Amino acid sequence: MITGASEPWARLERIRRERGLLTPTELLELADQGVTVLDPFSVIVSRRVRLGPDTLLYPGVVIECDEGSSCALGPGNVLHGGTRITASSGGRITIGRDSLIGEGGTQITATTIDAILIGDRTRIANGAEVLGSSRIGDGAQILGPISARSVDLAPGRSRTYPDPDARGGVLKGFGRAQRIHVGVGEVVNGAGDFATAPVERQRTYHPEAPRLTR
Repeated sequence: MITGASEPWARLERIRRERGLLTPTELLELADQGVTVLDPFSVIVSRRVRLGPDTLLYPGVVIECDEGSSCALGPGNVLHGGTRITASSGGRITIGRDSLIGEGGTQITATTIDAILIGDRTRIANGAEVLGSSRIGDGAQILGPISARSVDLAPGRSRTYPDPDARGGVLKGFGRAQRIHVGVGEVVNGAGDFATAPVERQRTYHPEAPRLTR
């Protein structure tokens, strides 16, 4: 255990504690629960956040949760630098297991009555933003600088499953996607306004993939 005898360390520990955040010492001690924090000085985690075992937090991850809100992450998730997850004023965020979040930056924000449910083996990356009550089902993906607001991506197999017809729904491209439903094996590739973008089969982008489902 790190005692933090030096004055700068003690001040940092106190500041984090007073703001309801885990201290650098406590972040390092998460290793006893199977959580790996690569840089306890740049990672910010609220005390109310629940982290599952085998979670990996890269430098620059921020997970905030105020007293009236909830935020829970299951086991095996990887959060890259530039990830910011915020639950405030009664918002709820739940993330399943084995997801990749934040490659290239990601923001997930739930406030007031918002509930964001993110399933297992998802991927949210490259500047994506998730707002409002949303469901990102198992295996679903949001790829690109997309502001996804109150979206519903159907659950399915993960992105590595060889048959794209069985994978979770995908949003990719850039722009604003609001109140959009994307089904199993479907993708919406937006360029500014997702409301005018067609719904396509993921197989369109993987024509040689095997057909393993009926």
